[in-house]
Amino acid sequence: MMKLTHSIGLLSVCAAALLLQGCELTEQFRRQSQANASASSAPTAPAPMSGNTPAYLDIMNSLSTPDPARQADLFYEVEREYTRAPTTASTLRYAVALVTPGHPASSPSEGKRLLETLLATPERLTQDERTLASVLLHETDVRLKLEAENRRLLATLDDRSRSQANSDKRIQAQIEENARLRRALAEAQQKLDAIKEIERSIIERSPTPPGNRDATPSETQGPPASR
Repeated sequence: MMKLTHSIGLLSVCAAALLLQGCELTEQFRRQSQANASASSAPTAPAPMSGNTPAYLDIMNSLSTPDPARQADLFYEVEREYTRAPTTASTLRYAVALVTPGHPASSPSEGKRLLETLLATPERLTQDERTLASVLLHETDVRLKLEAENRRLLATLDDRSRSQANSDKRIQAQIEENARLRRALAEAQQKLDAIKEIERSIIERSPTPPGNRDATPSETQGPPASR
C-alpha cells in the first residue's frame, strides 16, 4: 500500500513537471510566432546602391549648393581626375558635374555628349550607373530642348519688338512731317494774306480810279477846236 501511494506521488510530480515544461514550450512557441509575424510584416529595407552611385549623387548635391567656392573646388577636382585618367567612372562623374545646373561650369551640351558616349558601351557600366546615365541623359535632353525653345521665343519677341519700334518710329516721323507741312502751309498762307493786304492798301491810296489808270491822253482829252 505504501509503495502504491509512493508511486502515485511520483507520477503526480512527473505529470506536474511535464505540464510545466509544456507550458514553457507553449509560451516560447507563442513568442517565436509573434516575432516571426513582426519580422514578416516589417517593411523591407531598400537594397543599397552598388558601385559609386552615391558618389555621383553627392557630386550633384554639392554642386547645387549656393557656395561658389565649394562648387569651384569640387568641379576642379572632378575635371582634373577626368583629364588625368578618363576612365568610365571618372567620365561619368565629369558628365554628372557638367549636366548639373546651378553652377558656373555647367555645360549640359558637353555633358550630354559624354553620357551618350558612355551609354554607347553599356557593358562597361554597372546597372545603377546605366540607370543614372539614362535618366540624366533624358533630363538633359529635355532641358536643352526647353532652353532652345526659350531662345527661339525670346528672339521672336525681340524681332517683334524691333519691328514695332520701327513702326512706331515711322508713325512718329510721319506725324512730325505732317506737322511740319501744316506749319509751312500756315506760314505760306500768312505771307499770301500779307501780300493781298499790301495790294489792297496800295489800291486804296491811289488818286486815279482803277478803271482809268491805263487810259491814253487822246481818250481823256476832248477834240481840238476848229479854226
